[in-house]
Amino acid sequence: MASASANPEVLVTRKETACAKINLAPLAVSLLMGCAHTKVPQAVASDDQACERVMSVLAANKTYRAEQMASCDGGRDDNHPGYYVLRVNAYCRDPQGCGSVLLGWYAVEAATGAVHDWDVAEWQIGPRIDRNN
Repeated sequence: MASASANPEVLVTRKETACAKINLAPLAVSLLMGCAHTKVPQAVASDDQACERVMSVLAANKTYRAEQMASCDGGRDDNHPGYYVLRVNAYCRDPQGCGSVLLGWYAVEAATGAVHDWDVAEWQIGPRIDRNN
C-alpha cells in the first residue's frame, strides 16, 4: 500500500485545505468583529435613565471618574421638549460642608439618548459629547 504522502492527489488536497483555512481566518475574524458589542445610545424614558446615561458618557469620555460623581438632578425641560436637563454633582468631602458640588450641566435627548453639554449662559443645548459612546 502506498503512503499518503507519495500520492500527489492527497498532497494537493492537503495543500488546498491548508490554504482554505488560512484564507478563511481573516474572514472569520472580520465577521466576529462585526458582532462585537457596541454601545449605541438608546431612548431614555425617565430622569434616572437620563442621569445614568450622562454619567456613563462622562466616565467613558474621562471627563470625570465614576467615583467622583455622586448624583444627578433635573428632569424634562418645558422650554426644550424632548430633552432632560441635568446637573451632575460631586461628593462633598469637607466635613464642614461644601458651597457647591456642581460638576456641570448636560442635556439628554429622550428619543435617542444623545448627550449634550448645556450652555448655562444661554440656557440652550450645547454641542453633543457622546459621539464615540
